[in-house]
Amino acid sequence: MITATQDPPAEDRTIEQRRTSVRQVVHSGTEPDEARALHEGVYDGRDLWSRPDGDTPFSYRYRSTGDGRVSLRTSSVSAHHGGVLAPGRQYLLAWSVEGGIVLDPDREDGVTLRPGVPVMCPAGRPFTVAAPPGTVHLVHFDADFLEAVAVVGGTAAPVPLAFPVAVPTARLAPLQRTLRELAAPMLDVDVVDGPRAALDLRLAEAVLEAFRPDPDGGVPDVPVATLERAKAYMYAHFARPLSAAEIAAAAETSVRTLQETFQRQEESTPTAYLRDLRLEKARLALQLADAHETTVAAVATSCGFRHMGRFAGAYAARFGEPPGETLRGQRRMIAVAGTPARTRWSHAG
Repeated sequence: MITATQDPPAEDRTIEQRRTSVRQVVHSGTEPDEARALHEGVYDGRDLWSRPDGDTPFSYRYRSTGDGRVSLRTSSVSAHHGGVLAPGRQYLLAWSVEGGIVLDPDREDGVTLRPGVPVMCPAGRPFTVAAPPGTVHLVHFDADFLEAVAVVGGTAAPVPLAFPVAVPTARLAPLQRTLRELAAPMLDVDVVDGPRAALDLRLAEAVLEAFRPDPDGGVPDVPVATLERAKAYMYAHFARPLSAAEIAAAAETSVRTLQETFQRQEESTPTAYLRDLRLEKARLALQLADAHETTVAAVATSCGFRHMGRFAGAYAARFGEPPGETLRGQRRMIAVAGTPARTRWSHAG
C-alpha cells in the first residue's frame, strides 16, 4: 500500500519556492523481496538480508512523513534483518522500540541500541546494521539543512558534521522531551509553511544540543571512490577558493580523470558542481539569517563567492528570486520559529 499527499496544482508552482510541501508515504506488505527493494531504494542499501523469526509470518511496514529538510520515519519488520546502508547526504537519528539493533557489528566502535535511546547513525560512509524483529523510529535530516543550522548566529560556513554515535543518557533527556512534544504536529501533513519550518528548526537544534558535533568538523571514513572523495572535499572546503587541481589531488586522481568522472556520472564539471553546492549553501544561509544582523554580501562571501554580481545573477537564475528577497522573506525559518536565543555549535577555531 502506498499513500502520498498530492503535488501542488500547476498554477501554484510559481510560489512553491516560498512554501513548504509535506509528503507522507506508507509501504506495507508480506513479501521479503518487496521489503528488500524498499530499503535498497531509501537507504542505498546493499547485501540486505532477512531471516524468519520462528514460525512468525514475514511482514513489514514503513512510513515517512516530512518535507525536504526533516522527515519522521518508522520501519517495522517481523524478521531478523540487516545489511549495509549508505544514506548519502543525510543525518539519521534512530531509536529502537525493542532494542538490540547493532550498528557496525564488525567494528570495534560498533554500538548496540538500547530500547528507546536515540543514537546518531554513522554519517558520510556506509555502515552495517544487524537488527532483530521489531520497530525502529528515525528522523532524517537533510545534510545541508542541519549543517546550516549548526552555524546560525556565527561567522563560520557550514561544514560536514562529525557526530558521536552515542552520548550519555543525561544529555538525551531534553531531546527526548522535544521528540515527544513535536511528534504529533510533525506527523500532521496539514502543518506546513511557517509552522512546519519552526518544527524542523526546533528538532534540529535539539539534536545538535544533545550530540554536539566534534568542533574539528569533518566526516570520518568517507567513501573511497574518486567521485565521493572529490565531493567530500568540496563539502568540507567550499567556503574558500578551490582549484580543479586541488580537488583532484584530494580525490587522488588527475584533473583530466576528475573532469571525465564528473561528466560521466554527474553530467557536469567539478567547477559547476562546486558552484551549485555553494548556491545551495547560500540559499539555506539566507533563509536562516536575520536581515537586521547580516547582508547578502556577507552570506555570499561565507559560502565561497567573491564576485557579488555573478553571485546575484547565478542565484536568481537558479532559485527564481534575487538573494536579497530570500533574506527579507516573510517565511524565514528564524522569523517563524519565534523562540528565544538558541545555542549554536560553530566550527570556528
